[in-house]
Amino acid sequence: MLSAAKEKRQHGSMQVPYSYYDCRVPNYFSGVPLHWHGEMELNYVKRGTGYFQYEDRLITVHTGDIILIQPNLVHAILPDKHESMFYDTIVFHQNMLIGGYDDRSYTEILQPIFSARRRVLAPISPDAPGYPALCASVLQIFRCVHDNLAVSDLLLKSELLRFFYLLAATPSLCTDRTATPALAENLRPVLAYIQEHSADPLTIEELASLSHLSKSHFMSCFKQTFGLGAIEYLTQVRLRTACEALRSTTRSVSEIAYDAGFRNLSNFNRQFRSKVGCTPQAYRKDFQKN
Repeated sequence: MLSAAKEKRQHGSMQVPYSYYDCRVPNYFSGVPLHWHGEMELNYVKRGTGYFQYEDRLITVHTGDIILIQPNLVHAILPDKHESMFYDTIVFHQNMLIGGYDDRSYTEILQPIFSARRRVLAPISPDAPGYPALCASVLQIFRCVHDNLAVSDLLLKSELLRFFYLLAATPSLCTDRTATPALAENLRPVLAYIQEHSADPLTIEELASLSHLSKSHFMSCFKQTFGLGAIEYLTQVRLRTACEALRSTTRSVSEIAYDAGFRNLSNFNRQFRSKVGCTPQAYRKDFQKN
């Protein structure tokens, strides 16, 4: 069931096994809804303030923070009400860093991090032990990504290995993983179903049935586990779909709203303004200027 619930987007290709994203929240999109994927994700906050929902924790991040999201861990990115956040993201598959079970550096250092048996501190802030070297490594990683050349891919691989070396050389940045609560695992199919059917008129009763919980218990457990209600999460997914359409198409706002799952245009406009901070028309116009 876990594989069916993963993010469907393909990150990178066979020849370029990573994807880079230049992100601005809420300037480009209202936020990144709860999801997970099998790849590693490295984020660097270039400027501003925002929030990362990381499993059952809500983390405030600021300029200079490094956030490593390990594979298959539920996470989301949320905007601050008063300040934008500009950050770089690289999503890469651990197969980039060749290793095998006869390689002790892989089995003792990398594989525990890739499997999330060892959890990495989040965020790694400027006052954390070893931060200057880690930050220099992260900046070099993103320089390689920006170059986007075969020769820079070689340096990228070596710099990723250096980054993990620096993590391993600073034991206080990693901890042994505590078991993921069974309830969180049971709710993952609900996240997957919402992402797959976000344009449909979903109900709490329908979502609760997927988790085999009563309606009231489901609502309470979802909020406690992920930090927001199921309907609020559904709205986030729909708004992200609408933002992508506003940026990449010339379709009318009413058509985009309906296709994203909003059946009432005034409700869509109200939700959009509340979460993104402007009207859909202003959002599209501002993005076209950039």
